[in-house]
Amino acid sequence: MSGKAKIESLTNTWYGYAVFSAAVALLNRGIGFFSILYTGAGLLLTWFLMFLVGRALTKKSSLVRALLICITAVMSVTTAIATGKMALSFISSFELSLLAAAALTAVGTWMNAKSLKTLLDPQVKAYFG
Repeated sequence: MSGKAKIESLTNTWYGYAVFSAAVALLNRGIGFFSILYTGAGLLLTWFLMFLVGRALTKKSSLVRALLICITAVMSVTTAIATGKMALSFISSFELSLLAAAALTAVGTWMNAKSLKTLLDPQVKAYFG
């Protein structure tokens, strides 16, 4: 798989994560008119930002790649710590909402780690030349 294809695949994975997190947010808020409206607006805004970042990466923006490497490295560690804290909180309180939040944060950790791995991939690095 070429560097450009890996970037496009990563962008598509982030689109899916946005849908997943919007669904979790909607279930957490409750299904009502305003929660659907706000969640839908947030999803569209997230998709637009992901589109811009993905397009910048496919156009070989080294600045965007460097910023994303820094952001995803920090977020991978931060979200891993947050997942652990939420899991410990769930064990002590047994609140189902904490378990759902920990699961969402764990998926976010996986997404950030996957992004970092992709951005540091030798083929992606060669794509940026």
